[in-house]
Amino acid sequence: KQSAAIAGALITYFRRGKLQKFFMAQVKQTADELDFMTAAKLLESGPDEKKKKLPGEMYDLLDSNKEAFIIATTEEMAEPQKRRGRDSAANILRILKATMKNTQKLTDDQELYLKKVSTQLEEGGLPKQTAKNTLKALDALKDELVNPFKVLAVLQTHIPKRLLLLHYAEQNPAVFGKREVILSLYLTGEQV
Repeated sequence: KQSAAIAGALITYFRRGKLQKFFMAQVKQTADELDFMTAAKLLESGPDEKKKKLPGEMYDLLDSNKEAFIIATTEEMAEPQKRRGRDSAANILRILKATMKNTQKLTDDQELYLKKVSTQLEEGGLPKQTAKNTLKALDALKDELVNPFKVLAVLQTHIPKRLLLLHYAEQNPAVFGKREVILSLYLTGEQV
């Protein structure tokens, strides 16, 4: 397509699952992401628009757009929070590890629950106040702390189930799937 304002640019429309993004690359510049309306205005072509010959640099620009899209859609690994000192979560973890050594009496579901709580504590997924209240209740058990059923009951009472579910963003399939180039448009500076 002919465009005097943005000559030598390539606009690419990508899709990955339900995620859709537009990028524009220009020679000797990094690819920039475009919003939908800007991309739509640039991609709009009339019926009298003539087909142009594509220059060889178009493929370098396409690679630049692909790279920008990959960077924009790559999930970053969540780094677990580093624990300083012995906070409530660390103390609950210590109690949980001792409880997990004595799980012969527990059902598979109960063991799975303990593992979920342990994972959330290790990743820092529980709010501090929830962990603090849970630890206070566990400390109140005193001698009963060796009973895995009592520990389980306290955990189930003080830790809401919704805190143990995967976060919406982690289970959202919209950003998964293969990356696809849907449409590319090269803008030339030539007059018709």
